[in-house]
Amino acid sequence: MTDSARDSFANYRERLDALGFRPSSTRGQNFLLDPTLHRVIAGAAESSDRDVVLEIGVGLGFLTRELALVAGFVLGVEIDSRLHAVASEDLASFRNVEIVLADALSGPGGSLPEVVRTRLDQALTDREEFLVVGNLPYAASGPLLAELFCLPRLPDRIVVLVQRELGDRLAAKAGSEDYGGLSALLQSAYAVERLRTVGAEVFRPRPKVASAIVRLRRRADTDRFQPADRRALQQFVRVLFGKRRKVLRTTVTEAAAAIGSGFPDLPESFLQRRAETLAPDEMVELFHAVRAAGPA
Repeated sequence: MTDSARDSFANYRERLDALGFRPSSTRGQNFLLDPTLHRVIAGAAESSDRDVVLEIGVGLGFLTRELALVAGFVLGVEIDSRLHAVASEDLASFRNVEIVLADALSGPGGSLPEVVRTRLDQALTDREEFLVVGNLPYAASGPLLAELFCLPRLPDRIVVLVQRELGDRLAAKAGSEDYGGLSALLQSAYAVERLRTVGAEVFRPRPKVASAIVRLRRRADTDRFQPADRRALQQFVRVLFGKRRKVLRTTVTEAAAAIGSGFPDLPESFLQRRAETLAPDEMVELFHAVRAAGPA
């Protein structure tokens, strides 16, 4: 981290103190100060002036600025009104940036709020690719990524800074200790790369754990999912992995019921397996078999 980055943050702290702002651990307000890492994250998104970038968690706008230099349009979402005010003021000269004051999971059932979805739909009308980038709050990272999987239009690439433990889970292989429902869900639509580990020393305040930069690239075969299918698959996987170490014979019925389907005719050898051993494509095949069984 450079001295200029620290000086910059000192100036921001004076402005934030005047607004009565104190970083909230609940909201995961740990500011990434290293400008090199801002550029690494923005570069990993591989954006162009034909693309739309959704940035979740604008904070002080350091990453937003890097994204605005390369993207066609950046739609930022920030939950804190004081951070929103500071970032909006500092980025006012960028005509391709809009920052919405909202909780990114405040829509029905923990979805994107209407104001974000509407503005995103408008922005995507004449843009080539849809990217999601952000320094995600630790507590909300999993739900946010699961919600991105259910958007009407899947992001083409997702580049996020998350807790290192979550980064390990996202990239984990079936059967490993770190592999879980979120791993299976996202890998069914994305190739996941864990790009690098980021230490706590480049944040203020410093978190108690290390972080990781993770990139997800959309697979070419995602046209096998309709948006409604992806929402149902999310529910199915959540229930199935709620009892990940039980054999499928005992868990598929509950998971099928969660999406209104009956029990499919499956080989006994398959039903003796556990959810944690299923590769993402096997999980999708099981889901389609359950849907094909018809209503419960």
